[in-house]
Formats: sequence, structure tokens, C-alpha cells
Amino acid sequence: MTSLLQLTRFHVEDSARELLGKEISERVSETRLDSDLDDAILARIGAYALRRYLPGETLHGIQVFTAGGSHALTLTNLPTQDFPATPVSGFGDESELAVTNALHLGLLRLLGCTPFAVAYENDGRLIRNVVPNPEASGTTSSWGADSEFFWHSDNPHQPFSPPGSDPRLYAPPYLSFYTVRNEERVPTELMALDDVVVRLDEDTRLALLAEEFQVGAPASNDQQSTAPLTKTSVLEPGPDGRHHRARYDRGTTAGCTDAAAAALERWSAALGTAPSTELVLRPGEFMIFDNYRVLHRRKAFRPAPDATARWLRRCYAA
Repeated sequence: MTSLLQLTRFHVEDSARELLGKEISERVSETRLDSDLDDAILARIGAYALRRYLPGETLHGIQVFTAGGSHALTLTNLPTQDFPATPVSGFGDESELAVTNALHLGLLRLLGCTPFAVAYENDGRLIRNVVPNPEASGTTSSWGADSEFFWHSDNPHQPFSPPGSDPRLYAPPYLSFYTVRNEERVPTELMALDDVVVRLDEDTRLALLAEEFQVGAPASNDQQSTAPLTKTSVLEPGPDGRHHRARYDRGTTAGCTDAAAAALERWSAALGTAPSTELVLRPGEFMIFDNYRVLHRRKAFRPAPDATARWLRRCYAA
């Protein structure tokens, strides 16, 4: 059975990349712009330049992504800049990354998405540095490296977001990334939830729809300010009535009854047989995917030396 993952891919030609980089570099050099304080300005600069230099087909594909039913989108060969050493502590000087932030936030604006941060993770900052932080050794976290981060959705301990709501109160609908470094060639793996559901028998599917589970916060969250979601389901019907959406993290999801625990074991077995796609993200590559309809994972890896270690930039979006 072929994968049901719908992945939209675009590539920026070298000539457009150079013009795009020059335009954004000139505009952000006029002042110091911080992603947390000046996100609207950075998005405006980036969106203007992207509209000017990306071809019409690419622009159209980006603008219809959230309404088109695709699971994920990538855009390769975006401009890069002179980057500092990888901030393995997790935090750095955001004003040094104005070109990257203008591209990232500008693309979210073209996608019709609102970037947001949550108070219980990443010190409330908008963009998270996905880096191998030595302090996170042994944890299944976006700051980890030596432990496999099994199939999961982000912040599954939060309810799904209703249309028009404050996204900070709910699980993020979209995860977006800009790649700074990936010399280790660590793949980000994506799996369409549809590919898992079709492998479930009806009894298991119904059991996963039952509100008989507890889902706790992931290791990246401030554990003292977040509580588990109780009497909830792993699967839930989506608003279109055709697709399911999922909340799941193997380390934090538990069945509250014998039947729920057994269904969770069958769910985990289905995850082991469903097809997935490995994306080795390269510098200057942007990716966004639907956090409700896509599960993702990252296997354990050995990081490069701190200054050149793997470095992705992640931003939640709704």
C-alpha cells in the first residue's frame, strides 16, 4: 500500500534566491530586529520580498496549502546568512538572525498563518532553536539527541483548536521549520495519520476514539505549569468529517482502562508498519506540516561539535 502522505515540494532557483537574499538583507540592516518584539515587521519585510521574487506557481502553492488538504510543504534553496555558532544552550541573540526570521515569518504570512508562542515552553519565546542541548541529554525532547523521539504530535496534552480561537490555549495546528545546519544529515520523519488509521481494525479505532486516555506534557514543557489532559481520546474526528486528528506522545500517553491500554498497544504496532517519509532538511530549507494530521519523529544521533551542531528553527503557527 502506497503512502497517503500529501507532500508539496517547491524549490527556489539560484537567481531568485540571490535577489531575495539581497532584498531582505538590505531592509533588515536598517535597524536591529528581534523575533519576539518585531515579528510583525519581520513578517512584512519577508512577505514583500517573497511575493516579489518567487514565481507565481510557487506563491500560489504556498497560499493554498492550508486549505488544500496537503499534509506538509517544503521550500528548498532559500537564502542563508552568516550564522553564529549553534546555540546549544537553546537561546541566542535573535537580532543576529533577522534575515532568517524575515524569511520564516514572511512565509507564514503568505501561508495565511499566525505565528505564536506558549508561556509553558521555550521561555515563552516565539522561535525555538532545535539543537542538541547537553542539558537535555537522555530526554525525548527537541533539545535532545541521544534518545529517539518516537512518533508524536507536539503538545498533545492540549485540546484541539477550534476555528477563530486563541491558539496559545490549544495544541499547535502547524509546526514550521527553517534549517540552519544539518551536517549530521539527521532525517525528520513524517507519517500521515491516514496511513495509520487505515491499518487499524474497527474495534481499535473506536477504542482510540473513546475518552479513556490521559496525555501528559512533553519533556520540553514546564512541568510545573502544565497539567495532563485527562479523560480524553487519542483519535478525534476532524471538522471535515472525513479525516481524523490525533494527540499522541508515547512517553506521555496512557490508557485509563484495560481496553484503552490494549488499544494503545495495537496503535503502537500500527505505527511500526505504516509508511513514512524521511526528509533530510538542508540549510535554507523551510518545512511546515499539519500537527493534527501528521505524526513526526527524530531518531537518536551523534551531534557534530557544538559550533556546527544540527540547528533547526521551529515556530508554531495557526
